[in-house]
Amino acid sequence: MTEHDQDPPSDQEEDQMELEDPIVAPSDEETADDSVANDQEFLVNQLQRARAELENFRRRTQMERLVLRQRIVADVFKTFLPVLDGLTAALKADAGESEPAGIRDGLQLIAGKVDEILKELGIESVVAVGEDFDPEVHEAILQVDQPGSRNGEIVEEIDRGYRCGDQLIRASRVVVARTGETSQGA
Repeated sequence: MTEHDQDPPSDQEEDQMELEDPIVAPSDEETADDSVANDQEFLVNQLQRARAELENFRRRTQMERLVLRQRIVADVFKTFLPVLDGLTAALKADAGESEPAGIRDGLQLIAGKVDEILKELGIESVVAVGEDFDPEVHEAILQVDQPGSRNGEIVEEIDRGYRCGDQLIRASRVVVARTGETSQGA
């Protein structure tokens, strides 16, 4: 059978063909609108990412500056520690009759001013006396028998320890109590 031999579609078949969804090619205008919308969405996403990256960069830079500042302060303070230790030793010394009262008062004023400056710089002293020995922040210089204290309790501070933020500048040099109880088999 040839094409001409086939029966032409009936009216009913033609109506059915018209009811089926014909494949309609989108117009150029619809394609352009979709393309513009996609481009706009892409650009908005890129802009949001760029803003987020900039904000993360600012935060990271600010944290790096803070850490760098703390390290610089700690390094400078380390060079100042011998002077501070001498001042502390002078204040601990017993006042003799030969020493005028004005000198001790002057030393106390200087010590108070130094403490204010340290606080402004963010440097704080490590608490030692009365605390349990912590090898992370204390350095044991001596262990003494101390019946009235807990085993491992710090009974005296030889040199004060300091920290700047989370960074330990110098561990406290301390005397640690030990009781008569020692572990057998160690």
